This record gives sequence, structure tokens and C-alpha cells, in this order.
Amino acid sequence: MDARVLQRLRRRVQRGERLSEADMRRLRTAADVEGGSALSITLGLALSNAGSDDEALSVLALAGRPAAAAASLATARALARAGKLADAERVVAEAATAHPHDLALRKARVLIALRRGDGAAAGRGLAELRARVPASQESHALEMLLDGAWEWFGCAGEHGGLRATWTEDRAGTGDLLARVVPVLAESAGPALLSRDGPAGLAVSYLCDGVPLAADAAPGSLEAVDAAAWAHLEAGAVDPRPVIVDRGQPRLSPETLGLWALCEADGADGARLLTAAQRRRLFEVVGAGPYRVSLVRPELALVAPLLDPTAVGLLESVESRPGGIRGRFALQPDGTLQRLGG
Repeated sequence: MDARVLQRLRRRVQRGERLSEADMRRLRTAADVEGGSALSITLGLALSNAGSDDEALSVLALAGRPAAAAASLATARALARAGKLADAERVVAEAATAHPHDLALRKARVLIALRRGDGAAAGRGLAELRARVPASQESHALEMLLDGAWEWFGCAGEHGGLRATWTEDRAGTGDLLARVVPVLAESAGPALLSRDGPAGLAVSYLCDGVPLAADAAPGSLEAVDAAAWAHLEAGAVDPRPVIVDRGQPRLSPETLGLWALCEADGADGARLLTAAQRRRLFEVVGAGPYRVSLVRPELALVAPLLDPTAVGLLESVESRPGGIRGRFALQPDGTLQRLGG
């Protein structure tokens, strides 16, 4: 199967979408012909999305060693979707014992505790996670879940960067440049690797959710910057329709004019500047220019500039620590402008 087609299928599976029969056949064929744990995990999750719980768990059981982190995370997600939360917790707990330093397993335990309604356990897990990776944007998103700001978990698949908690194989990722992403910020600390960005903002860099220090960068500023933007350019994401409830953005089952990039990895504002992402905006949202809000660090909000209702919804979203205040416009050529003072 063409690598680009396979990547699109994998992203749809990670979003929790149910594949058509034709796409499921293509994925089965790829898993049978090409083999490998990553494809088996994707197939297992696709079966889980389709409600084929028994077959999904059977496929995932063969995807890796019982305690392997990636296979365990995928199995836990399938169990959670099947409503077997105690079994999901057991699988993740066993894998965490075998991999005590795996942050993805810690995140999964927090999510399962949230799904079970055990706020105390989720809070303890999140405190441990924040102590290990204090600047993680995913931790900020998990904090939002504890606050009840998002309700999608367990309903229609996980969203964005938190999907990686369940599905990405972390093994063999020795090349830091392959995992770095750019982040927009009001300013960057003096110890961080950074450069001047658009609209008076700064561009810094995250690797696995951790800010890159200038004295620990895996290459020159130019090399890191090029790799980070290439990473985003190769992975445009679908904008998701959003509503606003008392200042809180929530995913919407219908289109109301306000959209969000919500990969929860801190790079959503930067994604808007890539040509591939702007093409996706054009296809889904319509022609620009767009009003943009970066007041939430875990997502970027987008509304057509000439749609006053959508712009009003965008402006009603309450800011969060780590977000960027101000009014921004994104032009069709990728220019980001700060509006007003």
C-alpha cells in the first residue's frame, strides 16, 4: 500500500473513526503482507473502532509481547472502548511495572482513571506525571480533562496528541530530530533553543513534550528548525468542529463555523503556518483569511474572518495559562498577523 494512503488510514484509526469495509480490507491486506507490530496495532484499533472487540483483542494480543508498551497501550484502549475498564487498568499497570519510566503508560493510567470516574487516582497520576515532565502540553490537556473541559474520551476515540498515548510505538526512537516539533509562544526562556517567529512571537521546540534547551539541542538551530517544520508539514490534521460552553471549547457533532486543531502536543498554532495544513483548512473550513485564537496551549482555534458568528464564538473562549493572548489573522499565503495593539 502507498505509504501516504497508509498514513491517512492510520490517522483516521487513531482519531477513532470507523473505516469502510473497503478501507478495512486494505488495512488487513497491508498487515498480512507487510507485517510488523505497528500495522497489527493499527488493525487491532481499527477493529476496536468498528465494535469488533473480540477480534480486536485477538489481533492486539499477537502484536507484541504481553508487557510491550505499545501493544499494551493499544490493548488498553480497545478494552476501554469495550467498557472493560478494570481489565484496561490491569494491562497498563502490568506494562508500567515492566517499563517504569514510560511516560505514555503513566498518561494512559490517568485517562483510564478519568474514564472510571476516579478523580483522586487521576489526580495522583497526573501529579506524578507533571513532576517528571513539568512542561508537557499533554499534561496540560489532561488537567483540562480533570476540570471537565473535554468530554470526548471513550466516546469517539481519543483526540490528537493524546492518541499517541495509546498508539505510537516509542521503541527505537533514537533520533531526536525525528520527534521535534515547533511551538509558538509570546517569548522563549533564555535557556531554550528558540528563534524569532511571526507576528512578534517566538518559535521554540519540543521533543516528546519537553522543551529543548539550547545547550542540549540535537543539532544546530537551523537543523532543528528545518526538521521541526518538516515534521508538521508531513502531518497535516483535520480541523474539528467546536462549540463554546461558558467559555470552554468542546468538540461539536455539527458544524457551527468554529474549528480547532487539537492535537494537544503544543504545536497546533505552528501547524497553521504549514502549506499542507492550510490546504486542509481550505478543504474543510473554506477559503481564508481566518481569525485565529491561541489562548489555549493545547489547541488552536480557527474561524473564517468574514463570519461574525464564528469569530464571536472564537473570542468568547477563556484563556489558559501558557496560551497566547491577542487577536490574530492568518492569510491564505501563511502570513500570521497580530490585529490591534
